Formats: sequence, structure tokens, C-alpha cells
Amino acid sequence: MRARTSLVITLAAALLAPPVIAQVPGGGGGPTSAQQASGGPIGRMTAGQESWRFESEAMRRANAMTTEEAEAEYGAERVELANRVQALINEGKCREARAMANAAGERQMALRIRQTCRSR
Repeated sequence: MRARTSLVITLAAALLAPPVIAQVPGGGGGPTSAQQASGGPIGRMTAGQESWRFESEAMRRANAMTTEEAEAEYGAERVELANRVQALINEGKCREARAMANAAGERQMALRIRQTCRSR
């Protein structure tokens, strides 16, 4: 009788175990990644995702330039112009900043000044 009772209890425990495991976060398997937990895709990245990742890394590097790196890439005169223009923008003199950029022949800088000042 005792053997029969323990066999029934063991069998019942074995039958109840799978639903309990399914209720554990991750399904009882290995831990999920942060990407999977947030609903992201599982597996390899698509070509678009890979391209975005590369572009994001390039933008991060470009935004983290030191003054010396900026001068080496764009020239000391352009960096100095950008610093003067930034000072005018900080003072709220957007028209003067745009005029200075246009006078120096920096059309893209003038457009960016217009976009920046418009949002203020």
C-alpha cells in the first residue's frame, strides 16, 4: 500500500511538472536576451538592421570628435567658424549666425542654423 501511494504521488508530480515549467519566465529554458524580452526578433539581423547599426556607429564616432580630430578632418578655419556661429546661436542671434555662415560659403551650415533656431 505504501509503495502504491508513493508511486501515485511520484506519477502525479511528473504529470504536473510540465505545466509548472511552462509558467516559468522563459519557458523553463535558457534565459532570454534583452532583445527577445523586449519583443525583438530572434536570430540574425536583417540587412537593414546591419546597415543601421553600421551607420549608427559611424554617427557616434563623428559626434564624439575631439577638437583636434575635427580640425584635422574639416580644417581649423571651419572649426573656428563653427565655434563663432555656435556662440551667436547661444546668444540668440540666429540671423547673424546664418549671415556669417553664408558669407563664409557654408551653405549646409547656414541651413542647419536655420533648422536649429527654428526649433527654439
